[in-house]
Amino acid sequence: MSFWLWKRHSRRSSNLNGKEFVKISKLEITFLVDLVALAGFLSNPSFYAKAILVVPLIVAGSLGSMSAAFFNNLYDMDIDSSMKRTSYRTGIVNSNTYRRMFAYGVAMLVASMLISYFTINLLTALFIFLGFLSYVFLYTIFLKRRTTWNIVIGGIAGSFPAFAGWAAVSNSISFTAAFIAFLVFLWTPTHFWSLATGNAEDYRNANVPMLPAVVGTQKSSIYIIANTAVLFAYSVLPIFFKQINVGPAYYIVAVVLGAILLYYTILPVRNGFSKQSFKKAFHFSNYYLMILLIAICLVNFLH
Repeated sequence: MSFWLWKRHSRRSSNLNGKEFVKISKLEITFLVDLVALAGFLSNPSFYAKAILVVPLIVAGSLGSMSAAFFNNLYDMDIDSSMKRTSYRTGIVNSNTYRRMFAYGVAMLVASMLISYFTINLLTALFIFLGFLSYVFLYTIFLKRRTTWNIVIGGIAGSFPAFAGWAAVSNSISFTAAFIAFLVFLWTPTHFWSLATGNAEDYRNANVPMLPAVVGTQKSSIYIIANTAVLFAYSVLPIFFKQINVGPAYYIVAVVLGAILLYYTILPVRNGFSKQSFKKAFHFSNYYLMILLIAICLVNFLH
């Protein structure tokens, strides 16, 4: 009887339902990845002639992003149980589901490469693949457990979609695509350190040298503010470099949002470094990037 119950549990555990798929594929990250790619696509002045390609771009980009998330979860199986924030994954990604999850990840990556290569072009497929490689191998496997620079250098994974979006239109790269890519790169430490500061104990338990777990809350706050100041200054560069095609309306949005984000990152200092303050900074950082990217998309689409 107990053997039958174990077999039944194993079969049930190996199936992935829709709710579990959403959690493991990290759809909130996929949404931002797609938005970065769309900003790169629409900022290309020739996008109207290739508008139909936005469909395979988003499909291929989503599949590549979700595949990377699957492999990230598979590699981190051993530490998820040590972290409150990710402990739920142990019920989804485990020894019973490992092979199936691996197969899902491979299938999505292959589909992503085939769609981007055959419906768009090789350069777009290459940038999507580089995004996958940098998240899975550079960040997850090589950097995450070795250095406090993990999320800084690993943040390059979020930059490649901008190049993929531009390349989908003209099979090339540009200053505009590079600007969007580096904007995401600079945003990543502010975003993730704000999250990690409130979960520093998790990273200590898992022996992951995320900056807040190593240097402490107060020093982390200084790094977050400094990074945000650099991000703010960088975000307004298009005012001075007209080669960056983001449109005049973007300037206003960048200044306003940058000032608000800087306020939220300073808030923990004023509030005694409370976890709630860091949480607010983390949540607003999501809106910051999303609204900036939407502004780039709309300005170029309506231009």
